[in-house]
Amino acid sequence: MPLDPDKIKYLQAIKNRPRKTTGRGKKAVDTNVRDMETWFKLDRRMMNNETKELFRCENPNCVDPRQSGIMVSEVNGVFMCRYCFLDGWLASNPDQTTLEASG
Repeated sequence: MPLDPDKIKYLQAIKNRPRKTTGRGKKAVDTNVRDMETWFKLDRRMMNNETKELFRCENPNCVDPRQSGIMVSEVNGVFMCRYCFLDGWLASNPDQTTLEASG
């Protein structure tokens, strides 16, 4: 059963029409979940587009073995590398009620 020319034009018009966007934008990412799936949902950067300087992890005790050329994500206003993110640096746990004192 061949398609008639009108049906072919109709199907091509559907295929070539502009896609509708919902305008919802990106969903907020829960950065308290520290896994690879969450890391790849974050916006990652390597260089500041204005100053052309490479970003660095702001953790003074950063465990990333690479010294330069690392990707960082901004988490709660602080730039951190993947290693520090996955290690839980600056993660807050909303279920935590007390903070145990060491020593």
